[in-house]
Amino acid sequence: MVAGPVRAVHKKKKFILWQSFFLIFIVLLAAYILLQSPIFTISKIIVQGNNKVTAGEIVQVSGIVTGMNIFKADLHTASAKVNVLPMIKGVNIIRNFPDNIIIKVVERVPVALVVVDGKFVELDAEGYYLRAGSAAATGLPVVTGINVQAAGPGKKVKGKELDVALRVVQELGVQLRNSLSEVHVGNVGLITLYTLEGIECQLGMPENVAVKGNYFLQVIKELQAGDKNIEYVDFSIVNSPVVKYKD
Repeated sequence: MVAGPVRAVHKKKKFILWQSFFLIFIVLLAAYILLQSPIFTISKIIVQGNNKVTAGEIVQVSGIVTGMNIFKADLHTASAKVNVLPMIKGVNIIRNFPDNIIIKVVERVPVALVVVDGKFVELDAEGYYLRAGSAAATGLPVVTGINVQAAGPGKKVKGKELDVALRVVQELGVQLRNSLSEVHVGNVGLITLYTLEGIECQLGMPENVAVKGNYFLQVIKELQAGDKNIEYVDFSIVNSPVVKYKD
């Protein structure tokens, strides 16, 4: 009496089993085609956002090469490798189907120099050691008066008041920064600026830096327009600046 229903259930299970095998076969076949098809062979690796680091260096460090299957490229590992470069702050690698890889990077921007073991090195606003530098680099004043310790490129440079000095450099703005040769931090935290022409600016405590910087920039412009020689400018008190002219 129950033989018929039992055989029907058995046939249904057998059909489902074969159906499952067929689906698995289709999935494996599709995977094989994707991994072997020349359509998905990487033909171009595009680097975007780089100015200081060459595209060739970034691609080489990533480990991704043309000729490999786009699905076999380990983007997570490649990103971690590129992030090790001292000049790189962030990276995002994506597959641009069917055959391109795009590496988007955000570089660190050097804002100042410090002396480490007798050599100039570039620092970004966060204090990261980027690479060897030069005192002749436009827009990169040398931070002095601070004892610094550096573990090497890609690592943060340590030093008392270094973070304050870098903040001051940032707040001064690019235009004034390009005119500076040195940012000196005194024993009690007083900041003194020196221009490429040797003009001294006593900035005082690192407060109202942007306002003081704008005043100093105006003084420099007036100096360039006239024939007066300035010995120093004192902006310790924002509302009462003092300008000392050379005799």
